[in-house]
Amino acid sequence: MPSATASGSDAPGGSARSRDHNQGNQERKCTPEQKAAVLRIRRCKATAFYDILDLETVRATCTEGDIKKAYRKQSLLTHPDKNGHEHADEAFKMVSRAFGVLGDKEKRDKYDRFGTDPDSRFESARAQASNPFSGFGGARAGGGGPGAGFGGGGMWEEEISPEEMFQRFFGGGFGGPFGGFDTGPQFVFNIGGNRGFRVHQMGGAGPRRRPREANGQERPQTGWDTLISLLPILFLFIFPLLSSIFSGGDSQPAVPPMVFDAAQPPMTLHRVTPKLDIDYFVDPAMVAEWNDYKLRQLDREAEVMFSRALRRHCEAEARTKRDLIDKAQGWFFPDPEKLKIADQFEMKSCQRMDSLGISR
Repeated sequence: MPSATASGSDAPGGSARSRDHNQGNQERKCTPEQKAAVLRIRRCKATAFYDILDLETVRATCTEGDIKKAYRKQSLLTHPDKNGHEHADEAFKMVSRAFGVLGDKEKRDKYDRFGTDPDSRFESARAQASNPFSGFGGARAGGGGPGAGFGGGGMWEEEISPEEMFQRFFGGGFGGPFGGFDTGPQFVFNIGGNRGFRVHQMGGAGPRRRPREANGQERPQTGWDTLISLLPILFLFIFPLLSSIFSGGDSQPAVPPMVFDAAQPPMTLHRVTPKLDIDYFVDPAMVAEWNDYKLRQLDREAEVMFSRALRRHCEAEARTKRDLIDKAQGWFFPDPEKLKIADQFEMKSCQRMDSLGISR
């Protein structure tokens, strides 16, 4: 009497059947109809898409509905999970490729016009040459009715695998022995790139949800999300306020007109820079309400302005002296008088920079 706990390998029809399945298509069976379908498709040229879907005789009159019906039939006959023929996988890929072209209105039009694969480099170059602006069309509408999703690239603008195409066509119901076909074929896809998500459905149950809507609704916005969205405003208003507080409560004052070394009315208020001890003068009326902090800032700014002006004057003197020397050289012989003038040219600003220890 056989044991009730016999393993699947001992029980007839047990897991030995699944072992045959997992060992690949080599030891699996196929029906005569499945074998005939594989052999017929394998005899077709790779780009004979109508012939692959068994629509060659009606290629001029077949509708989008006919193409979908043909794909449904041929994909079921050649799918490697049900067809154990050694070339079933290749035939299934050819069927998927044919449907990827003929199921797309724009690609089908190109294929009917040129007779070549519209996704090949040669065909892309020919299409670009015939219409150089074809790449700027963006998302295109595909017409109405059940076949709307195939117009203008729709579903096939991004490459998908034959298995994914099969899953999308049958609404994700392909599990086990071809279960779940009662929902009818449906397609869910993006139009217009990453932005502007739209869902188009053809028959069957409701469209699949976007990943973030898998639980039925979007995640509610939290207080942390609100704070993150307000960060730019905080950077614009809070940080300048803090820097103003820590700098003594006053912003950098506007620098009034000033002169150096000697007063020139109305700039008669005498002040001295902090490091170089440069005398400078400003209009007393313009700084009458300034506090000590602002006046110290003014002293530092005056020293910076003096150093910059002195350096500019020194550079101008150096250019003038070089020009005098160049002119004194003459065409053939140097001019002694001009050389003497160039040599005696005084560079007072440069000399003052040296005396104050300001680098040139």
